[in-house]
Amino acid sequence: MSLNIKVCSSKNRYGYIRGEIDNFYWYALVHRDEVDFGINPNSLDAGNGRVSRLCVYKDIPMYNYTKRLIYANYKRQWEVFNGGYEEMIRNLVEYLDRRYSIKVVK
Repeated sequence: MSLNIKVCSSKNRYGYIRGEIDNFYWYALVHRDEVDFGINPNSLDAGNGRVSRLCVYKDIPMYNYTKRLIYANYKRQWEVFNGGYEEMIRNLVEYLDRRYSIKVVK
């Protein structure tokens, strides 16, 4: 499955980045090095990954407010994990782990 992952180009603070994946929004905290409490990109379990915070969501406009539907929420452990979107979540975690593991050599 090929997903369209976009990273927002605006300034991000403290390693937080945000973007879109297909018709969902996401934000994540990505570290330069692997951390013990990060998401393992191979198994999606807690441990040895660069992503320590991840939220995948959709905002649904209602009458006078916006309803946020959360499909995945990770804060050092999974608080919400919708198994129907596991492949999308896995692709996003793998993408973030690869993208932010690249070191520039001068």
